Amino acid sequence: MKKRLSAFLLTALILASTALHAQYYDIGQAPARTRWMKIDTGNFSIIYPDYFYEKARQTAALFSSQTEAVASGLHTFPRKTPIILHPGSAISNAFAIWAPRRIEIYTTPPQDTYAQPWLHQLTLHEYRHIVQLSKLDQGITRFFGYLFGQQAAAISTGLFVPSWFIEGDAVATETGLGKSGRGRMPSFNAPLRALLAEKERYSYPKASFGSYRDFVPDIYTTGYHIVAASRTLYGQTSWNEAMNSVARKPWLITPFNHGLKSASGLNKKGLYLQSMAYLDSLWQGRQLTDEAIRIIPEKTRSHTNYHSPHQMNDSTFISLKTTLHDIPRIVKTYSSGREEIIHTPGFIFDNRISYSNGTLVWSEYRPHVRWSTVSYTDLVYLNTQTGELKRKSFRKRFFAPAISPDGKKTAVSETDGTGKHYITIIQSDTINRYIVPEGVFPSFPSWSGDMKKIAFIGTSESGKALYMLDPDEKTFSVLLPYAFSEISEPYFLDKGILFSASVNAKSQICLLDLTSGEASVLTSSAYGGFAPSFSDNRLTYLEYSADGTRIANRSINKPASQPYTPDTDQSWPLAAALAGQENSDGVTFAMPDTDYPQKRYKKAAHLFGVHSWAPLYIDIGGETARPGFSVMSQNLLSTMFITAGYDYNPSEETGMFRASLAWKAWFPEFRVTTSHGLRASSFTGDDNMTRRFTWNETNLDLSISQALNLSRGNVNSGIYGEITHNFSQVRHLSGTPERFMKGIFSGMSYRVFGYSYQRQAYRDLAPDFGINMDVSFRHTPAGEINAGSVFGIQSQLFLPGIAANHSLSVYGAYQQTDPGDYRYANLISISRGYTTIPFGEELISWKAAYRLPLFYPDFHLGGLLYIKRLRANAFYDFTDVKARETQNSGYFNSAGLDLISDVHLFGLSTPVSAGIRGVYTFRDGTPAFGFLFSVNFYEY
Repeated sequence: MKKRLSAFLLTALILASTALHAQYYDIGQAPARTRWMKIDTGNFSIIYPDYFYEKARQTAALFSSQTEAVASGLHTFPRKTPIILHPGSAISNAFAIWAPRRIEIYTTPPQDTYAQPWLHQLTLHEYRHIVQLSKLDQGITRFFGYLFGQQAAAISTGLFVPSWFIEGDAVATETGLGKSGRGRMPSFNAPLRALLAEKERYSYPKASFGSYRDFVPDIYTTGYHIVAASRTLYGQTSWNEAMNSVARKPWLITPFNHGLKSASGLNKKGLYLQSMAYLDSLWQGRQLTDEAIRIIPEKTRSHTNYHSPHQMNDSTFISLKTTLHDIPRIVKTYSSGREEIIHTPGFIFDNRISYSNGTLVWSEYRPHVRWSTVSYTDLVYLNTQTGELKRKSFRKRFFAPAISPDGKKTAVSETDGTGKHYITIIQSDTINRYIVPEGVFPSFPSWSGDMKKIAFIGTSESGKALYMLDPDEKTFSVLLPYAFSEISEPYFLDKGILFSASVNAKSQICLLDLTSGEASVLTSSAYGGFAPSFSDNRLTYLEYSADGTRIANRSINKPASQPYTPDTDQSWPLAAALAGQENSDGVTFAMPDTDYPQKRYKKAAHLFGVHSWAPLYIDIGGETARPGFSVMSQNLLSTMFITAGYDYNPSEETGMFRASLAWKAWFPEFRVTTSHGLRASSFTGDDNMTRRFTWNETNLDLSISQALNLSRGNVNSGIYGEITHNFSQVRHLSGTPERFMKGIFSGMSYRVFGYSYQRQAYRDLAPDFGINMDVSFRHTPAGEINAGSVFGIQSQLFLPGIAANHSLSVYGAYQQTDPGDYRYANLISISRGYTTIPFGEELISWKAAYRLPLFYPDFHLGGLLYIKRLRANAFYDFTDVKARETQNSGYFNSAGLDLISDVHLFGLSTPVSAGIRGVYTFRDGTPAFGFLFSVNFYEY
């Protein structure tokens, strides 16, 4: 038993670590009608829809021009890398995926993009991830590549390389090689700067793995500042040696530390502590701030951020509020600190809301019902006086909506499916689009008081500039010239425009005087001020603090004395050091004007993509590994997945050949699963001797299924349907008992599953409100083996508990079985704690559970264990069995308690849950105890 448990733990952790870095990652499919094209360069294949050539050409030129620069720091050059472009999503993101090796890009830029174009940013950041994993293709890891395929480097990364380094090194690359990057963004370092100044430095495990109790900067922020500070102190050598050590000496258990020590004398923890001390000295600790009225909330249960504040009257502000313990809410905040929730929104892009004349508007995420790479935005309008909510769906991608002063028009930044950008004005259902100058991406539009002008930020190869649109004349003008320095969120005054900008590496509120053309700095916030708005002759904005962002309010009657000038690298010593190491010559990172021939990318010719194999049978769906061998294939469009191999069952001492194919290119999806081989069991003869026997079994399952995403607002909902034909043939061998079943089994299965869950907070154990329903029916209409039929219906209801992040769930189910010569397994869940519950022709099951967090200890034991949360689950189960045999009928009730800890083991990024269950079975009158263990494969 101990050997099996150890093997399970090791297998689970390896697979979990692999999953962290996107092995077999499927981001979804594009619409079936998409016609794909391809550009081939020496190092890249760009795959894109046929209407997207210009952006594909730019992608090919940018990646090709930066290949050597991105790879040079780690002294490795990857093999040819496919890049797939998805222009149909409202989400801005990209994925560097190792198995099969590729980069997938959602090409729509974000509103809060850096002072360089989105594709420039992705070229440096995402390709660096490919370089990192390619760096491991040497030494012992290369040998493992012959055994495991492309997954070998991913497994090595998951086991030995901290996730903060993976992202931090990529951010350092985008900063050192680019003219902007997150390393030059005040909003990127402000939370860490405030934490170091006002709170105790976190332990290394807490900084690496996060916390449910406190806000912890993400792995991008933490990782960049460790990597950049250490490179400033020691150069690039330490990280190169660390990756070499992982690839060449994995037997050292902590090879990453070994490589770091050889170059710097410090391990991961030591470098973290030294880097934080260096940053604290660089940033000079606690800072003074200017005079302003700061709204302090009456009650804060956890780290709290406010977004897009607006002053409604002299004592009331409205904003979007986000916390660790609650889902996002739009709230009114009074000067006293008292708050009132006025609406619970869905996923708001950029956490940005616009307010004017009693009306709020924001842009909310709307997924496509079927295709995961396609999504839109809805414009949502809220009347703050009546509470009336209106949702407008245009099936377009509208961002950062700004409502006009009279509340009748909305200006948005729009990106269409071809990658063109517009400032778009919506009035009722009328849409007027103003295409921006070539090569400019618009963000954060703002109306003038007379509604004749719209200010916005323009981003191009030259950096960021403040623009103004005259809709009547259809002309654009530049108000503040381009610079590679952060400016954002313009807001019109009568004779000026407020905006946030980087001033001495902090975000401050600035004012452009439209009469003189001069810009000045209005605030001197300790860790940064941003998101300005203006009402009743007062400026409202946000300030960073160690406890989150806070609303600040002040007058601006006093003339500003500090002129605004864009930041240079003198304000960013870490970025300057990185640029010097990368030999960045200061030349603008321009778009290469290179043309490429294109050709059709034929789907039928690219169905197979064998990427990994193993001397084990890896069951991806079941997330387990067993003796045998396996081969895995996934094509680049993620429309066909194949797994095949030999699966040896140690308990039966037999094996089967297995293969599965999933086809996801159409609407609906199709799946084929087959297996063939020996099975084994045993029986007790008349002489009371146990005899083992075997038989030959062939299985074939054919299924049609489809999941539909119906999510809207703050509710995640959907429906899933599946029809499956199950075919099995059992053939006796010489030792098979005659009474053992044989012949052909031909069954049909039908299932419909629907769900609707309210969005969850970070600390939630379950949704506050939600319901699901699962209806299944199985029967055997043909074949020699008759299993009869079984029908099951089950539903679960989620309700809030008595305190925040507590959850009450109620489960109810009914099953009716009409067995044949054999019977189907149960479709519904039955009471816990019983070794066996007799089969019945009718089952009724009820369950109630109460989940609650107990502590957030953030306790660590060296590098072996880090405990983030202790939680409990009290439950009561009731099962009523009605069987033909009276002795099998009756009630099977149980009650129990689970005590569970959410932890990280051995320094791995993969979250693990482990605990103990105590359960009392009323029918038996005995208590029982058992261990609980699970791996969260999907949380990163």
